[in-house]
Amino acid sequence: MYHAEYLLSIREFLTEESGEALVERAFSCIDKERKRKAEKIRPGRARAASLGAGLLLQLGAGEALRGAGARESAGAPCAAYSVREVLKRLEELPGQFLTYRYGENGKPYFRELPFYFSLSHSGDYVFCVLSVEEVGADIQQHRRNFKAGNRRHLADRFFSEEERRALEDSEESEVLFYRLWARKEALGKLTGKGVAGILNVNLLPEEGTLSRDGVSPGNVRLSGDGGRASQQKEEPVRERILLPGRQLVWKEYSDIAGYSIAVCHVTA
Repeated sequence: MYHAEYLLSIREFLTEESGEALVERAFSCIDKERKRKAEKIRPGRARAASLGAGLLLQLGAGEALRGAGARESAGAPCAAYSVREVLKRLEELPGQFLTYRYGENGKPYFRELPFYFSLSHSGDYVFCVLSVEEVGADIQQHRRNFKAGNRRHLADRFFSEEERRALEDSEESEVLFYRLWARKEALGKLTGKGVAGILNVNLLPEEGTLSRDGVSPGNVRLSGDGGRASQQKEEPVRERILLPGRQLVWKEYSDIAGYSIAVCHVTA
């Protein structure tokens, strides 16, 4: 199975010394649709993230079509590339004339390539996953100015009862909140329905905890009502997300300080 993951630091776009020169180079590399989107954004972090996403799509598609080895490796850290490193790698690949189509809820797909992709950006990073299967990915910066009361408000709205109990019991509730939120965003991108489409779905791993270090692979139980629902009540939640006989598989990274990263895909 081809599955490649890319993490790009956009800090170089934001430096006074070389940022604008790198921005110009990035504009010359990305596809027309991504270029139009980036041109509409004022200079700054949001435009840098849009350009970074375009660069990673070029890199991912180019390497996949060339048959470069997949970047997934069990237990491996999530390495971040600089803008210069990505631009240098793109010099070795032919430019891709990427075009897109969009699903019912606006989820993007390549129009002509046999790969799925998922993009996310937060803080100083853009994260991109390319796969031969439907995939969802998300990166979340742990925002220190986002107070506990605000986190509780979001948890009350979007988290299951079991997830809320886990937050209350955790000695590191801030870290757990962002890791759960990254999982929810990733699953929402996988389904194309966003976080609102998976309200009250319990995404705690089977063991009920999240590993702190490096990659944390594992499956998940999909249940409503905080995991206490009967089999009859659980089934509608499963049907909204999974086809019969398929399983949701997760991978997480926590080795980028101050960030949580989650990736999910559905097995055949």
